[in-house]
Amino acid sequence: MASVSLLKSGILYFKLLYENSAPRMLRLLAWPILCSMLFVLTSCSNFDKEFTVYSANTTIEVYTDGSAFVSEHFDILVKKAENYGGVYVDIPQRFTDASGGVHWRDFELAAARRDGIDEYYFKENNVPGYSVYIGTEHCKGCSADLLTGVTKIQIAYWLGRLVRQEGDREVLFLPAYMGRVHGQGAKKTLTLKLPPGGTIRPLQQDRAAAYDIMRSAPNEILVSIPVGKADRKLPDIEIEYPAGTFVTVTSGERVQSWLSDHFLPFISILGPLIAGLFVLTRLGQGWRLPAPSIAVDSKKTESISPALAAYVFWNWKLDAAKAAFMASVCHLAMKRLLRISGLGENAEASDLSARQVRKKGKTARARWYGLPAVTRSVFGRIEGERPVNDRRTVVNALYGFERDLHQTVAEEYRKVRGGVDRTRLAIAGIILALGIAVAYFSGLLIFSVAICGILLIVFVVIMMFRHPEHFPMAVSTSEQFKQAVALLVGFPAMVIFALSYIVTTEVISEQWPYLVAILLHIVGVVSVLAMLRMPTPKQRQIHNNILILNRYFLGEIEGPAMSVECYEHYLPFAVALDVEQRWTERFNLWREREKMDAYAPDWRISS
Repeated sequence: MASVSLLKSGILYFKLLYENSAPRMLRLLAWPILCSMLFVLTSCSNFDKEFTVYSANTTIEVYTDGSAFVSEHFDILVKKAENYGGVYVDIPQRFTDASGGVHWRDFELAAARRDGIDEYYFKENNVPGYSVYIGTEHCKGCSADLLTGVTKIQIAYWLGRLVRQEGDREVLFLPAYMGRVHGQGAKKTLTLKLPPGGTIRPLQQDRAAAYDIMRSAPNEILVSIPVGKADRKLPDIEIEYPAGTFVTVTSGERVQSWLSDHFLPFISILGPLIAGLFVLTRLGQGWRLPAPSIAVDSKKTESISPALAAYVFWNWKLDAAKAAFMASVCHLAMKRLLRISGLGENAEASDLSARQVRKKGKTARARWYGLPAVTRSVFGRIEGERPVNDRRTVVNALYGFERDLHQTVAEEYRKVRGGVDRTRLAIAGIILALGIAVAYFSGLLIFSVAICGILLIVFVVIMMFRHPEHFPMAVSTSEQFKQAVALLVGFPAMVIFALSYIVTTEVISEQWPYLVAILLHIVGVVSVLAMLRMPTPKQRQIHNNILILNRYFLGEIEGPAMSVECYEHYLPFAVALDVEQRWTERFNLWREREKMDAYAPDWRISS
């Protein structure tokens, strides 16, 4: 009826203490340490080396309401003084009938004893049912080893209704889990105490090859499992009764039983289904591109900063920082908040008029705070530079400002999106919760955590190589030492722990479909979170407008009529798109046609 399963791998604790050690020594010692850890981890305890099952006896008493009280006794020989400290007993809850239908029954633990005395225990979920540990508690400062010699393990529990209706008959079904008890020399017996009037249903499988069954009394059946055939899946025992033998269940109890039978498969497919529908819906929105424009709309450029135009146009590359910075400088000049000597790398700024603007009245301050946040932050950087003859070198203000510049522009881009997409985060959280539930109820929680840990560490390492700017190096020696420990010891150690658990943990056949479902949940969470980077329709419209603006600068499409105001209005965007020379040439050609006097703007330093 139950089995003592293969023992779980023990968790080894370790602590590395280094004092006044150089990073070079740490690198030299890293691989020997990891190799020794791997050797220890791969030599984890094994049930057959530490224990032997002498006998396994189960008594099942079935009541007229269809429930059963089960009492199991195991005689176990402890062979090694150092052992795991206890055993696991599998409790069946998931039954499969002759037609392939799956039924899940309730379980309630009554007692867990060792040598006749109540013993420490804890329960773990599994697909076929519960896995109950009975033995010494594993804790700091307490011995987890059982004494060598024979010890008796007893467990008692109640199972829910084991009866199903088939036409005018009632069928009592009992799985023969005793075949999976470890120990080929163990004597295994199963005693069934049943209501009167039952007839053993013949099976298609050869029962004689699996176990011997006989009536030891009018209402008692004795099942004997041959010695030397361990870890086998035996055919279930089904007993037919006339209708009305057992208490009739209500419709509400039928619904509750049906929900219990289908709960785990339902949540297993629900997470991937939600992820798939969400991804397809959002991709459908992404395929609906905004209507193409054939002319420049000046109003749409007023809603974004020149710095954002630079980052979007250059696809958020690192080189976009210089274009965004110079475009913001030009924007300040066009707003007459400073004067610049040119638009190149050697440009200098002077006459920081924004100082006076911020000190003036309400209207002037509104003019200042009406500028994009990134433009104001660029002015602050220039203002902080030490002047030489009342001039500041513009490009010097960019050094060390790239990350803050990127973050400020990214915040503006997120506001265009509409802030954080809480819907996507909520969907990802729901799928994650469903995946955790599947892992918990299928007994694969730690196994799934190990898989996710490995994937997360691999992702972090890849990101460190692809985007090192997001992982700044520590300045102090102690911080550098901590980073070295994390990279050379911490990450490999966690990977080894996770791999050792995955390799040494048995995944039974009933768990494989749910393991696949858990992996699909992980893929679903990653897919939903990856779509956070997918541009919204508003963001795609901005990108489309910038491409149109670039074509306008190059003279490929029509746009606003050229004038001094038009030239100055679009000059910061031309700087952002690196076409300011072409835009200035078009402006000069217009001046020649209009026979305009020399252009001497007040935003430019004359000498």
